[in-house]
Amino acid sequence: MTVEPPGPERMARSAPTAHETARIAPSQLAERRRADPAPTLLDVRPTEERRLGHLPGDRAIPLPELPRRLGEIPRDRPLIVYDHTGEEAIRAAALLAQQGFPEVSALSGGLDAYAAEVDRGMPRYEREGDGHLVVPLPRPATGCLAYLLVDPVERRAIVVDPGLDPAPYLGLLSGGGLALTAIVETHSHADHLAGHAALHERTGAPIYLSPRSPASYPHRTLGDGEELRAGGLALGSFESPGHTLDHLTLRLGGRIFTGDSLFIGGCGRTDLPGGDPERLFTTFRERYDRLPDATIVHPAHFGPKQGLPEGTVSTLGTERATNEALRIRDRAEFVRYMTEGWPPKPADFDRILSANLADGAPAG
Repeated sequence: MTVEPPGPERMARSAPTAHETARIAPSQLAERRRADPAPTLLDVRPTEERRLGHLPGDRAIPLPELPRRLGEIPRDRPLIVYDHTGEEAIRAAALLAQQGFPEVSALSGGLDAYAAEVDRGMPRYEREGDGHLVVPLPRPATGCLAYLLVDPVERRAIVVDPGLDPAPYLGLLSGGGLALTAIVETHSHADHLAGHAALHERTGAPIYLSPRSPASYPHRTLGDGEELRAGGLALGSFESPGHTLDHLTLRLGGRIFTGDSLFIGGCGRTDLPGGDPERLFTTFRERYDRLPDATIVHPAHFGPKQGLPEGTVSTLGTERATNEALRIRDRAEFVRYMTEGWPPKPADFDRILSANLADGAPAG
């Protein structure tokens, strides 16, 4: 007689509840891995997420496949299950404990918490409701942020505001089996050398800029209200001048990529070529005010190098309540805020801006 492994519904009925499942903190994981015998690490995320990064020496069984692949998991050692943020690992650990696996635990907060607390070199990402992935790529030394937007099913990607070194983006593209469809610059950068040229040279992906950009290198334009598609990704754009005249805000589902117009706890300066505090006020009042509080904000700068908080993501509701740049509702008061008390413009801004706009790769 053949005995079929129990399906998820049968297993869940008698499995331990979530609060009964043992948890392990990210800070404890390294110590546990040095134990004898070392635990088995089991990744239960979808394969397309695993391609972005995983713990070395682990095993991988996506959660929906777990009931029929129990025989692949060793039973002679402790088992630590992990996923993206912890919820599915708890469910998987409960199912495995019900099946008699010894010392099963789930990684608290998942791989995202491990990357935040233990291994900051591991890519973090966020998952859209439609399965698309948003991978922030921070550069702490400069306080800059780029983003990799991924359709994991069709394996298409868009990079937003890349840094000069193409290696991090190429590594993620190669590891994920992703084709780069587009490189998008939210605006003409003056504070750091941009990486669009180097990434274009290595991938052939076209560069997209605002129609108002003064750049002299070959590029395509992404205008107000237009949409850029990459597989199932639909990246919208709207003009948001103020920091620069050519500034774009990008929109993906319930997220906006605000470039240097809006930061967490601040906003971009307006004393650059094409900058204008009155235009930035209009952007905030006529463009951002139309978006709901739940809109997720992804800025292009963060951290102490920029005089900003360490956080890299917020919501418009939070910024409306706490960010002085958004709380000022009077135009004249906002102009004073943007023109008084700011530190002098760094001396190398003009040189960097000229390099980024030139026909050819910026030189360090």
